[in-house]
Amino acid sequence: MAGWQVRAVTSSAQLAELKSTLQKPYIARHYKPHDAGRLINLLRTLTLQVERAPAVRRSSDPDADFLLALAEAGEADDLVTGDKAGLLALRRHAGTRIVTAAQFAKLFK
Repeated sequence: MAGWQVRAVTSSAQLAELKSTLQKPYIARHYKPHDAGRLINLLRTLTLQVERAPAVRRSSDPDADFLLALAEAGEADDLVTGDKAGLLALRRHAGTRIVTAAQFAKLFK
């Protein structure tokens, strides 16, 4: 599959939320603090970070609209989600297909 490139899109706000989540007691007991920190640093290195995204209000779950905004700002081909009732029901946003992990994996077969 020469020519294929997969790049995750995120933002500093999303990484901060992940960091906060990893520090919650019921999750933190499974990870050493330095491992959680290394994960965040690795994600900063490997992802495209979008800091300016358009205002989007399309999803039935307003908390998921930021994912649509990140996909749009990052010019993502695909948004991979398990949110069946919200994002998957939209099927597309701007130039982005909204797919399940299984659908996304099939692209590489």
